[in-house]
Amino acid sequence: MRVLMLAMTGWIVAAPRVVLAEPYVLAQLGFANAEWSRGSPLNGVLDDRALGYGVDVGFGFTRRWAIELGAYGYEDFDARGTPCAGGAVCSAVVTEIGGNNVQILKAALAPQFEVGTVRLFATMGVYRATIDTNLDLPEAKSRDRGVVVGAGARWYFTDPWSVSIQVTRFDDNLQQLMFGVGWGLRRDRNDDD
Repeated sequence: MRVLMLAMTGWIVAAPRVVLAEPYVLAQLGFANAEWSRGSPLNGVLDDRALGYGVDVGFGFTRRWAIELGAYGYEDFDARGTPCAGGAVCSAVVTEIGGNNVQILKAALAPQFEVGTVRLFATMGVYRATIDTNLDLPEAKSRDRGVVVGAGARWYFTDPWSVSIQVTRFDDNLQQLMFGVGWGLRRDRNDDD
């Protein structure tokens, strides 16, 4: 009970700051291209294009900078490889494996600036991917992490609603082009940083 009371007090104190922090949420749909090398048990590469979807949640802590968290999922990717359990001798025959699942979590800084009702932005941060290869072998599910960079534009057609376009690159492993619809509070342009 004491923890709940402390959490409620913290939320009540923080709520005005959250509004001042320009919170935003963006739902996205788009296209992804993967060329993701994987070791055992796939011993190959995810090499396919797929539809993608995602959600970004951000907080602008100044007029020019925001922190953004994102979660992305994709339609199944196809892969090529010589699947076998770790430590086993693998066949030299390359096999096509469909139904491979990739999910990505992102944390990034987002420098941004406004031109009229359009907000131009970039993203620079880290990601963690969960790759579930469609294999009935031990360790078919693995994790990977790396650097994410991106750029985009968000047009506020009527405050607080926006539409956006964004390109993102997760190392050399996956690139995506996403289109989104969002909701977000913006500071009055006359406010100082």
